[in-house]
Amino acid sequence: MLDLDLRSQTQMVLGLWERETYSFVQTAGANVQWLIDIGAGSGEMTLHFLRQPHLIRAIAVEPDPAEVDAFRRHLKLNGFSEDSCQIVNGRIGSGEGMVPLADLINLLQGRGFIKIDVDGAEMEVLESAGTLLDEGNVAMLIETHSDQLETDCMAWLLKRNYRTSIIKNAWWRRILPDGRVIAHNRWLSAIR
Repeated sequence: MLDLDLRSQTQMVLGLWERETYSFVQTAGANVQWLIDIGAGSGEMTLHFLRQPHLIRAIAVEPDPAEVDAFRRHLKLNGFSEDSCQIVNGRIGSGEGMVPLADLINLLQGRGFIKIDVDGAEMEVLESAGTLLDEGNVAMLIETHSDQLETDCMAWLLKRNYRTSIIKNAWWRRILPDGRVIAHNRWLSAIR
């Protein structure tokens, strides 16, 4: 259950929000022990994983305080306490005041899933993992925001033996856009 604004979140109300990713999330996210949701927004992806009976640990990262407040409301609306997942109100990266992805991954064991939606800082997030994504059993869903970022992310992942695939936008997005004015917006899936 989500507290939605019908004026700006029509795709979510209709069950179409990022629907192109559902198959990958269902398959690659099955039986994971942990989730890191970077750019968690109001928590839709984290809530999906919290509903899975096998998830051991969830970390939701969101820099926008208003989105963090919405996420906390959504946790309550869905019967979860605030301590059912770790909420990091900040940015992931190597810069001043940022949390390196390596610091979060170091806390986790077993099979994991990472979602990255950071509106242009995709490479900064990946690079902040150091060598911790070079091995292990991690699936990733990365929303890319330019052709160059998509190419750079794919090259970075391929060097680390990930199989990557582009998840293309659905045809219906031309009829029912999501309201964002972004020239390039699609997803990259990565599995070992």
